[in-house]
Amino acid sequence: MQTWLVHMREPRRLFRELGGPGLLAFQLIVGGNALVAVVHPVLMIGLIWEVFALASQGQGLVAFVRLAHYLAAATVGYLTSAYLGWRGLSHRSVSNKIRVLLCTPLHWLLLSLAAWRAAFELIWAPFRWRKTEHGLDEASRQERTTRSLLELERHLTGLTKRGELAQILD
Repeated sequence: MQTWLVHMREPRRLFRELGGPGLLAFQLIVGGNALVAVVHPVLMIGLIWEVFALASQGQGLVAFVRLAHYLAAATVGYLTSAYLGWRGLSHRSVSNKIRVLLCTPLHWLLLSLAAWRAAFELIWAPFRWRKTEHGLDEASRQERTTRSLLELERHLTGLTKRGELAQILD
């Protein structure tokens, strides 16, 4: 497990390790992801509202510029998210799954739904934790199994070198 993840429960220690600016950046990245997921549907409803309001006002230049600005912001957001997804797929050498990125707007809506559900559960059922199981595809399972076997082999080698394996087996 990542060191910083373990230290999330020890904010003073995390502050000592990352420093003030590092801790702030860390909180903005981690908290920002959750905040964006929660705020996304609110902003999209506002965008749709503005589009209809501007369209009903006529084709004035100010209305057109505002409408273009709103649509550009949404498009840039979705394209940025899709680009990061593409980078991740390329890094894992599964570029054949790139067509799934066409569902980025749907992904964001589902992500928002999950974030709102988590927020409500945090308030009304704080000890329930619905955790998503990641790595269900074949490549991830093989990678996880290989990593576990290598870790086990290193552990057994260490026990053998120290003469502790024979004691355990006796």
